Amino acid sequence: MRRSRISPQGLLGMGGITLSLFLLFSGAGRAEEGAAKPVVGTSTATQAAFPAGGGNAPRPLESTSMEDLLLEKGVISLDDWIRIKAEDERRQSERSVVAEFTGSPRWYDRLTMYGYGMMRFNRLGNPDGKIRSYQDSSMGDQASGAQPGFFFRRIRWVVTGQISEHVSVFIQPDLASNISGNTHALSMRDAFGDWNFDKDKEYRLRVGLQRVPCSFDNWQASRVRMAIDRADGTNSCANSERDMGVAFMWSPKIAQQRYKQMLDYMYGPGDYGVFHIQIYNGQGLNQQEANGNKHVGARLSWPWELPGGRLMETGVNAMSGKFRVSNGTPSNGSFATLGSSFDGAASGNNGKDYMDQRVNFYVYFPPQPFGFIAEYTTGRGPKRGLDGVIRDSPLDGWYAQLHYQWKYSDVGLANFYSRYQQYQGGLKFQTGAPDDKMKEVETGIAWQPDPQWEFTVAHAWMDRRNTFNTAGGRQFDADGHLVRLQAIWFWN
Repeated sequence: MRRSRISPQGLLGMGGITLSLFLLFSGAGRAEEGAAKPVVGTSTATQAAFPAGGGNAPRPLESTSMEDLLLEKGVISLDDWIRIKAEDERRQSERSVVAEFTGSPRWYDRLTMYGYGMMRFNRLGNPDGKIRSYQDSSMGDQASGAQPGFFFRRIRWVVTGQISEHVSVFIQPDLASNISGNTHALSMRDAFGDWNFDKDKEYRLRVGLQRVPCSFDNWQASRVRMAIDRADGTNSCANSERDMGVAFMWSPKIAQQRYKQMLDYMYGPGDYGVFHIQIYNGQGLNQQEANGNKHVGARLSWPWELPGGRLMETGVNAMSGKFRVSNGTPSNGSFATLGSSFDGAASGNNGKDYMDQRVNFYVYFPPQPFGFIAEYTTGRGPKRGLDGVIRDSPLDGWYAQLHYQWKYSDVGLANFYSRYQQYQGGLKFQTGAPDDKMKEVETGIAWQPDPQWEFTVAHAWMDRRNTFNTAGGRQFDADGHLVRLQAIWFWN
């Protein structure tokens, strides 16, 4: 991270007026020891109180009289104040980690826990209720196979910690998975260990169930993302964004600091490496490997610091492998599938592996207070045609999102966003690899009145090709609009 325009040494070497003011006010602060200190409400540093990252949920920082006084007097800018806070938090975090694994001989004392719950309600506005989305089982009506009503989208419970100087762990089960109609089934989402080669943690080896290189949308945690669901085009790469594999990551110290600042204050995804290479099974989350082929994925990214201290991230993700499509259960000599209906034996679909390749480009400008995200994905993958035959086919998708953050108090904020997305290509992890052709505009407000709560209301206008129910083995298109309500509560 670039140094603040005024360093601590520079502050101590300033003129006598500034030093006198500091001594006067700091002495007054000691006289009022125990009194609550107000946090500067106009800064984004107070967002550290919000669970906005992929690791341990950040805690609010205590303001020191020096930084607050200098900001109030106009000696330093708001950007300088934010950077000083971020650097102070980083040092405190590193000291805390060291104390954890040196202060107790018991490994379980070094673990921490946090989590969140996410509940939704949807109201579809098309006349026949046949709009469906593979990402949300409640969208649509019961006649079209949906499960409408209130439902839990996610209930996550994270156990993580620095076990030793070189080893850290991260385990995240989900208590609200939908498995064979059971909407509250337990499943594993993350379970990996990190080996840090050096004390600065620039070089890491990650082994286990983890996110795979697909897109920025997939790196970003669900509790951080403003839009209700991930975009179809970027999310078509991997079922639930995860798989079993081994990854190597490299992040220089300056990149770690910028990733952390975006994680704590600007809803970034966290540090997944400036360079990241991974070998994984390729069949998706909690799925057994179906062939001897392994997928290979890679990522290159960089967190930039722009003039004025603003941050942004750009990058590219790529992956390649062979994917085996599920044909469903045979019925009367043909394959009855959820996503399509075709004669697997006649078409030669049964037991085939298909080319699975993606390349993704992204740019992320955090809300400061305005921001945007844009991603483009292209490649090849399996897709069922109108004749019922699955073939290697091209795919193409992108989305662009504008957002604005309004901080109206020390703890309250609201994120306003609008996103357009489109995708045309197969859904490899759906039975029969149906064709997913869609366009959608979503506009919403994600309101956090308190660090432990977030309420989102969103309205989407969409034109989607139905990937579930079919008529005579043929898919159909449906359009309409959807009002969605979501509540998230965090514990940490």
